Amino acid sequence: MVITEPNSANEVGQMSIKLGINGERMNYVPVTPKVLFHTFLLQPNKSESIYFTAPDKPGLYEYMCSYPGHYMVMRGTLKIEK
Repeated sequence: MVITEPNSANEVGQMSIKLGINGERMNYVPVTPKVLFHTFLLQPNKSESIYFTAPDKPGLYEYMCSYPGHYMVMRGTLKIEK
């Protein structure tokens, strides 16, 4: 799971595809300031907890699966309000 800056999920998802053979080693998380928080790549039936401080700036922060191709359907929105 990757939480991105507002309106950045598609771009980050496309960046994850472009990681190519380095993708698995990088957990399919591209190095970009558009990625705010992320988990490691999880195998089936595994879980991970992450703790983070929500952004101060109100907005719609997208989250998605950065495994190549998954970002198009495995996604949601974290709404930050004042």
